[in-house]
Formats: sequence, C-alpha cells, structure tokens
Amino acid sequence: MRCVCQMTIGKLDTVLDIWIEAMIDRVGAITSDDVIDRLREHTEGAIQATLSIVIVVIVAIVILRLLRTFVRKVVERVLSSTDQPPRELQQKAQTLANVIESAGRLVVFIIAGMMILSSLGLEIGPLIASAGIAGLAIGLGAQSLIKDTINGFFILMENQFAVGDVIKVDPVSGTVEEVSLRRTVLRAVNGAQIVIPNGEIRTVENQSKGWSRAVIDIETAASVDDARVLALLQELLAPIQSDPLIGSKILEPPQVLGISAISVTGVTFRVLVKTEPLQQWMVERELRLRIRQTFVEHGIAMPVLTSATVAPPGAPA
Repeated sequence: MRCVCQMTIGKLDTVLDIWIEAMIDRVGAITSDDVIDRLREHTEGAIQATLSIVIVVIVAIVILRLLRTFVRKVVERVLSSTDQPPRELQQKAQTLANVIESAGRLVVFIIAGMMILSSLGLEIGPLIASAGIAGLAIGLGAQSLIKDTINGFFILMENQFAVGDVIKVDPVSGTVEEVSLRRTVLRAVNGAQIVIPNGEIRTVENQSKGWSRAVIDIETAASVDDARVLALLQELLAPIQSDPLIGSKILEPPQVLGISAISVTGVTFRVLVKTEPLQQWMVERELRLRIRQTFVEHGIAMPVLTSATVAPPGAPA
C-alpha cells in the first residue's frame, strides 16, 4: 500500500512539473508586441463602436428633422385639394401631422436603439424574439388600448374633430388641445384639463364645425305688445352685418323666429344668428347687451317675480 501511494505521488509530481514548464514556456512566448497588438485591437474596436453609435444618432436626428418637414408638407398639400374652410384645413393638417410624426418618431427610435445595441456587440436576435413574445402578451391583456387606438384612427380619418375645436362628449365639454390614436385632451372653461380615452367616445357634439349659431332667448313681461317687440328686434338686427364690431363674424342675416315659449312669468322670443366657428358666444353676449339697452330705451318691461304670503284664517291682519 505504501508503495502504491509513493507511485501515485510521484506521478502527480511529474504532471505538475510538466504543467508548470508548459505555462512558463507559454508566458515566455508572449512578447511586448503581442500585448501592443491586443491593446490596438481593443482600442480600434472601441473607436469603431463609438463612431457607429455617433453616426446612428446623427442619422436618426436628421431623419426626424426630414420626417417632420416632409409630413407637414405632404399633409398640407393633400388637404389643400379639398373644399374645406381654411380653419378646418389647418386644424386637420396639424392633427394628422402630429399623429404621423409621433408614429414615425417611435419607429426611428426603435431602429436606432437596435443598431446601437448591435454596435456594442450585443446579440439583438434574442431581444427581438423576446420583444415579439412580450408584445403578444401585452396585446392580449390590453384590449382597451387596442380599442382606443382603433377608435382614434377612425376619429382622425373621418375628421370628426381636430385641435382647436370645441366639442362636447357627455358629460364634459371643452376645447380640444391634443388628439392622438389613444386619447383626446380637452381644456374646460374653468381651465381644467380633461383626458378622454378614444375608446370611451361614442357621441361627439362639435360646436365649431364649419360654422356656429348663436341662440338668443329674450323674455318679456306678459303685458308687453308682442308686435312691438318683434318690430324692435327686426329694426335692431337688420343692419347688424354692417356693424364694425361683430358684423364680420356674422355669416347670414339674423332670424327672428318669434315667440318660442309662454309661461306664467312672461313671453320668450327667440333669435338665431349664424356665425363663424367659435364666435357664437361673443356675438351672443354683444347682442344680448344691445337688445337689453333697446328694450330699456323703449320701455319694454321684463318679467318680475312676485310672491305673496297667505295668512291662516283668524290671524291678525
């Protein structure tokens, strides 16, 4: 047994000696030129990767600039062939340009990111496969997002509304600040920002499509002569399109419809005025002021609410 152990130890010593001699020979074979060549190779590789990344970034920036210019010119040129009013044409062009530009920017960012990762020596094949699987999983779990995107696409294609329009989506209303494939952003009268997913939009009331209308209801006392009120309204509104303040905002001669309601408090007369988009409120306020001044000058009485207290029987007078 002792002899066997001595023989095993002897063999191990021989193998260790051979390995040490081989390592010494290998280290001795590495010269300073080999070290310099290795450093040069690593330096050149780093410089090439850096240059590739810089070139990719510069090309991406140039493409984004060209994309923005190209999209806006093409959209305006295509829409200029339609018969829409200049305001609607400008709104639609701006909305479509923003959406197309955002989609193009996303594609450029993804491609540039992949090229940068490839320049760094990373394998992007497994990354692309993982992204595809993750995208499928996200798509199955994000049905509401797909619904919003599809509905947003039809909103833009059908030109239901655009940036700058005043719309009402029950139960909220406001001025459209942003329209994308996923959401619509409104600004309410009180300054609040309202974000509506496009998938939730079913019925839209666009108050600035093509033209608007001011609806003015004027209530007078029941004892007033109706014919006199109608004559005063006609006299006041007949030359209104020549008015220097609001005449240019009125598209057609105002319509005095006559009596629209009768109540215990008085009689309501209605006037309709067709105006430029988003100008109906200003025209309505100005006409209400002038109608009130005219009625005051001619003694047209407004309704006055009165109340009476009925005393119970036997109470002192």
